[in-house]
Amino acid sequence: MEGNSTPTNTNKKNILVNINSGYVPYFLTMINSLATSNSESEFDVYIMHSNLTSEDKAKILTKVKKNINPIYIEMNEELFKGAPTVKRYPYEIYYRIFAPSMLPESVERILYLDSDLVVHANIDELYNMNFEGNLFIACTQIRSFLQWYNRIRLGVKKDYFYINTGVMVMNVKELRPLIDIDKIFKFIKRNGWRMCLYDQDVIFKFFGNRVRLIDPKIYNLSDRYITLYNMRRPKHKVNADWVENNNKIIHYLGRNKPWREGYKGILKGYYDKYKVE
Repeated sequence: MEGNSTPTNTNKKNILVNINSGYVPYFLTMINSLATSNSESEFDVYIMHSNLTSEDKAKILTKVKKNINPIYIEMNEELFKGAPTVKRYPYEIYYRIFAPSMLPESVERILYLDSDLVVHANIDELYNMNFEGNLFIACTQIRSFLQWYNRIRLGVKKDYFYINTGVMVMNVKELRPLIDIDKIFKFIKRNGWRMCLYDQDVIFKFFGNRVRLIDPKIYNLSDRYITLYNMRRPKHKVNADWVENNNKIIHYLGRNKPWREGYKGILKGYYDKYKVE
């Protein structure tokens, strides 16, 4: 299947983000960590947004490193009119679902990254990973019971896996003809009452059987995951030394953000290291 092979130019990579004006500072820290930890690569960073100002764009251009090329994709929020949102998850959560339809035809694969994370190691292996016939390469952070519950909740089969969409390599070339906006929004409007994390639910429902799972300890590590993992495996705990030597991407999930008072965990130092003032 085309799109499964390793890219020929491994030094040029496509990155996808979706942000609003209020998240620019955290995006800058994330993208600084990516650029610094992967200084031998060049990045086309596709920024999906609906409300970035000219001042925001000027700030981004001033602050990013030379190996970052920002490319803006302005989204029309009318497209998402009627789709359910909650305070923590505005319309931006839908952007990554429809990204394959919005990106240039030249983009065949892309790495989506949330802005509340830090990339502190080389990501060549992740970016160039073989899709093995799948549409997404991503992590799941839930155990078998919740996998079963989500399958029941959204009516899918046993071979579907619920992923965290904060870090995922997307097989854009194969996804592009499969994105049916009308079908997806019909599903959302009919099932909004039973949905939890709308973008993750949609990807699970429509594409959850075409996911290559990778290790969250390496590519999507949060303090919450460390706590749960260490409770289950007290003889093989994840500690600061393990993170430094093995992890590549840290994700500050939920409300436990390193830029807020009351943060709890061992991962704040990485955010401080790459923070852009």
